[in-house]
Amino acid sequence: MPLSLAEIGVPYIIARIAGGEKERHFLEGLGLVPDAVVVVVSRFNYYILLNVKGSRIGIGEEFGRKIILK
Repeated sequence: MPLSLAEIGVPYIIARIAGGEKERHFLEGLGLVPDAVVVVVSRFNYYILLNVKGSRIGIGEEFGRKIILK
């Protein structure tokens, strides 16, 4: 299931990152790597606010579709 469909407040584990090398590298730099635990905090328009590795980050819905959860 892609992160863009995840429920708010539920912890998920990242299975893999889809997309091109440039996109994967960008998301890895944010801490979004396989086996990391991620929680969707909120959604606003086309943005998703996440908790990952003790930090809050915001990503666009487009990137949320590239993060595949277990």
